[in-house]
Formats: sequence, structure tokens, C-alpha cells
Amino acid sequence: MVAGPRVVVIAAGEGVRGARAARLAAHYGVPRVPAVDVLLDRHALPADGYVVDSSPHLLDRVAGSGGLLPALAFADLVVLLRDAGWSGADETCRLLRYYEARGVLVGFPPQVADREVVEAVDAALLGRTAPDPPDPPDPPEPGEVCRAGPGPGGP
Repeated sequence: MVAGPRVVVIAAGEGVRGARAARLAAHYGVPRVPAVDVLLDRHALPADGYVVDSSPHLLDRVAGSGGLLPALAFADLVVLLRDAGWSGADETCRLLRYYEARGVLVGFPPQVADREVVEAVDAALLGRTAPDPPDPPDPPEPGEVCRAGPGPGGP
């Protein structure tokens, strides 16, 4: 079974962003997750899909000079709701350019119909060709020694 969409909704206006994220989450039957839960409180993202909502400034602050956190790097689509006052000339463009370079950024005016956003998410899901990234291996327990097994030729 294919996992639900992994969507990030970015907008400066909290009300518009939260409402859009909630409607998308309800449409796809996946949870809406505030970015602060993922980025600052380090909650795990649901494996079956999610809609994360965040301000561009929070993403930029958390990413700092080290780049994006891996949790948001695997989004199927990043929906940017551009309000009239946003020029795109501030530092947050660095993060948006990252998503754009990956081919997952789409910008809409805040008043766009939900149908248009859903069509963009559906198109991104049709284009999902790479499998999800593997989970990292668990670190060894304290005091545990990692031993390599015998090679292909035996012991």
C-alpha cells in the first residue's frame, strides 16, 4: 500500500496556513502536524503521510547554517501560500530555493481553491518514484562491540 501524501504548507499568515493544512489533512485522511512539533520538539512524522504547516521563518531558524532537517527533506510537495506582502527577497528564500531545486515547490495565492492544491498534491503523488528513505540503523547499546560477520568466502 502506498503511503499518503507528505505535504508541507508554508505561509507567513498562521490562520490561512493552519486552515489550509487542516483541510488538506482532512481530505487525504492524514494528520496535520505543526512544524514546531517536528522541528523543535522532535516528534516523529507519521509513516502513513502527513501535512506539516510552518512559517518560512521557523524553517529558516531551525535549519540555520546546517541546512534542512531530514524530516522535511522528503516531502512529496511543498505548498507555498504567497500573500501580497511577501516579496521573496528575505533570507527564507534560501529554503524555498532548496525545495524548488528538488522540484517539489509550488506557489499559490492564499485564496486559491482547495481543488487546485489537491490536484498539485495528486500530481506529486503520481510522480513519486523513489521509495521512502530507509530508517537509520539503531545505534549499538552502550558497551556493545560491533563485530563483522564472516565474508562471502566463509570464516
